[in-house]
Amino acid sequence: MSVGGGKHKSVEDQELEKELDKEFERDTDAAHRRYREDSAKKASLEKKQAELTRSKKEEEKRKKADMAQMIQFPQTGAGSSFRGNASLQEFNWKTGKQGELDEVAAGVNGVRFETRGKPLIDVVGLIINMLGRDIDVGKIAQTVKNKCGSSASAEEIIQTIDAIQNFISIANSGRFANLPVTGTLSSPENALLALSNGDTGPALGLMEALINEMVDKASQVSMPQKRDIIFLEASNYACVFGSIASLEEDPALATSAFELALELSPSNVNAWSRTADLYAKAKTDSKAVWAYQNVLSHGDDNVYPHQIANANEKLAQYFEQQGNIQKAAQMYNLSNSYYNTIGINTRLTDREMSIIDIIESQQQEHMPDMVSKLLNLSKQKLGNSL
Repeated sequence: MSVGGGKHKSVEDQELEKELDKEFERDTDAAHRRYREDSAKKASLEKKQAELTRSKKEEEKRKKADMAQMIQFPQTGAGSSFRGNASLQEFNWKTGKQGELDEVAAGVNGVRFETRGKPLIDVVGLIINMLGRDIDVGKIAQTVKNKCGSSASAEEIIQTIDAIQNFISIANSGRFANLPVTGTLSSPENALLALSNGDTGPALGLMEALINEMVDKASQVSMPQKRDIIFLEASNYACVFGSIASLEEDPALATSAFELALELSPSNVNAWSRTADLYAKAKTDSKAVWAYQNVLSHGDDNVYPHQIANANEKLAQYFEQQGNIQKAAQMYNLSNSYYNTIGINTRLTDREMSIIDIIESQQQEHMPDMVSKLLNLSKQKLGNSL
């Protein structure tokens, strides 16, 4: 092929990428319009529902009472612990917790959740690439779902994107820069580049060091309220660690991280959601049902919409297998309403898939620039030079 032909092909590829950006912008605008319309409808419904608040509360109490008769869920208090009185310092969260959780919800029949889960590690580079292009996260989730099909759940995809975004935010906040300097820690830039190539080790190393620093810091604080704030921050970091670790074929490491997150902050809804998913994968069904119920107990629809949608979907599967078809249908409807709104299960057009394939084929070439943009490295270098 001639040099001129190669340039011509490059121009075609650039044109296709421009077309992708335009199509994504149109999709995003349409999504925003749907969101505004849905918001207006929701406001109208909320106004009407306000008049029925008292009866709804009574109905909710009745439903909870009915559910309690079917499943005995343990109550999680502010001071509850998976390990009784064991201290946080004694808990080696990277290798596993001390002792096993008691089987809860006695009498619950075995449930086989349809959570097969192919690791998302093969599309992490695409996620970082698309984030670097400022593509809407909803479109990224839809793209990843189209790439993975039924092998990855909507929640796994959303959580993976969230974890990568949170890792980037932590890096940009300077938290990694304040860690004790050691020869084993990578730079955030190299960690993100490694993650794009399927290597989670450097990113996990940074998160581990940050979590350990936060736990040590909390142990030196005497004021309970201040200590709880530090524990909550460390709990959220543990969730980032767990979501990245879950990309590997080592669910025990991810599970230990999410259980640590609950040790640090027992009301962390995201930690309950992630722990529940891994319990379901491990076929420890009674624990999974219990954890999903804690998501619904602690979660706010406006703050944790995808975690609640995921819990509703998984508990709907449970009730369906238990023969409670009406309850299952109600929970499926709640779950599907959310997923339909964000459009994650909508198929990309053949044209969109073709353009994504082109972007993916040039991923290695463009990844350093994408990582530099996401981590604001050019701004940091400019600031250091002034």
